[in-house]
Amino acid sequence: MRITDLVVQATDSAEFRGHTLTWTIEGGRAVGTCLVCGMRVHCTTHPAPNDIDIGGEAVALNCQKKEG
Repeated sequence: MRITDLVVQATDSAEFRGHTLTWTIEGGRAVGTCLVCGMRVHCTTHPAPNDIDIGGEAVALNCQKKEG
């Protein structure tokens, strides 16, 4: 799968959890960081055996938005 496809999938998942991401993409790897809480998501086009192509707190946990 292309890195751009993985970034789109990861962004959709993170936005569902309330995150607003900024991305750094280098070759077959990408890292998204939430501008609000700092949680990250990692994407790789060639994961190691027993690894995953999309993972990280931003796709697993809701955004810890500051209240007030």
